[in-house]
Amino acid sequence: MIDFSSKHDIWIRNQDGSLSRMDEPYFLSEKIAPGTWRIISSGDSSYLLEGDDEALAIDSGYGAGNIREFMQSLTDKPVRRIANTHHHFDHTAMNSYFEMAYMSKKAVPLATIPFPSFSGMDFPRDYPITVVPDGGVIPLKGRDLLALSLPDHAESSMVFLDRKARILYTGDEFMPMGKRLNGGLKSWYEGLEKIDKYREEFDMLYGGAFVMKAAFFDACLVCAKYAMEQPDLGPSNGGPKGPPPGMMQKDPNETRTIYDRMAPHPEDRGESEPVAPGNLRRVEYAGTSISFDITKKFQ
Repeated sequence: MIDFSSKHDIWIRNQDGSLSRMDEPYFLSEKIAPGTWRIISSGDSSYLLEGDDEALAIDSGYGAGNIREFMQSLTDKPVRRIANTHHHFDHTAMNSYFEMAYMSKKAVPLATIPFPSFSGMDFPRDYPITVVPDGGVIPLKGRDLLALSLPDHAESSMVFLDRKARILYTGDEFMPMGKRLNGGLKSWYEGLEKIDKYREEFDMLYGGAFVMKAAFFDACLVCAKYAMEQPDLGPSNGGPKGPPPGMMQKDPNETRTIYDRMAPHPEDRGESEPVAPGNLRRVEYAGTSISFDITKKFQ
């Protein structure tokens, strides 16, 4: 069991406003399709998928407690393996509870490296790993997953197509408040085009923090294509506007350390790659937006 006792005096604000200690195991599950569950611990959502004779986890969060043991309570099929959408700690922290983890090659040296708010804790990184290539298959009898590389939020990102449930598991690559690209616009657009070849096989996007209908994927593709076709529109002020929906603001009178269960811890919040003054462009189209470095438009 990973020891969270050093974080006993830190609190987590739950979705109903109640508080739990950071070292207290907390799991909620929601059945989203036959043999398919979304699980909330801390960090981003995890998923559990039943195949014919075993079940597979997607992403592991970073909450206290044995998430594999909790998943096993949801199904009578053995839960042994996990697949990671990308390397970030809120998706890979608890990988060591599983017998093997699937991930992209770029995730291997980066997975399960703790964020600053977890300093002083030990998270094993010696679990067995199987590298999944772009277009590779994660085997789950009766329910194989197709893995497609879509690196932007993280260089290691993949999405997983679950044809049986008609779900695309997307990690953190799609956000309803708009897309701020870390990489190039052309590579993002080409990645979406690759996934669009399978568009008739999914109805929903299930990500780390958000659930969206597949029509949002369509909007992102149309917006990216529109942005590719535009001339230089001049500098803009912008990435996505405001904090993500549901992000709670810190009470200046609060002396305790309190984190939100489904939001990044403030000291862990990564910054997008810096963009030189005047190079940021923001295009709004088809009900969404995309922001990018104009010098990377054709990268």
